[in-house]
Amino acid sequence: MQITGAGRVVFIAQWIAAVVLPIWFFLGRGLVGAQLGSLWLAALVYGIFVAVVLAVPPVLTLFDSEVRTARSTRTAYSVVSWVLWIAALAAALVVPDQSEGEPLDPALTVWTGGAISASTSEIVFIVLSAVIGLAYLTVFILAIAGVSRSRTLDV
Repeated sequence: MQITGAGRVVFIAQWIAAVVLPIWFFLGRGLVGAQLGSLWLAALVYGIFVAVVLAVPPVLTLFDSEVRTARSTRTAYSVVSWVLWIAALAAALVVPDQSEGEPLDPALTVWTGGAISASTSEIVFIVLSAVIGLAYLTVFILAIAGVSRSRTLDV
């Protein structure tokens, strides 16, 4: 579990991502062509919850004395963090939404002029949701492993 210079970007970006990703997922996708339906209302409740959940691994990294001293995250943590962030950004482009019973087009469907249907976008969203879940679980475990490792090295 090496600490590299590239982890410095992740050390800072993880705090920004915890705030920006929920905003992008619930509201920002409307800026790139997605039709916003009732999902934006969820931003008020779930957006705050998601931001808190995304902030847990960064908080855990602060308990890792090696990471805190170097102000840079471990390589595996950095790589999986990028996977998580990219998957979340992509998921916002294909997330299904609806308003008053009728499905609305996600950004990917609007961009392709309907060549990629809303149902195809939904399948892509399900796959990306699985990637997001696994990446978050991995980041969480790696943060705990880093804390554990630094504690055993301190003893």
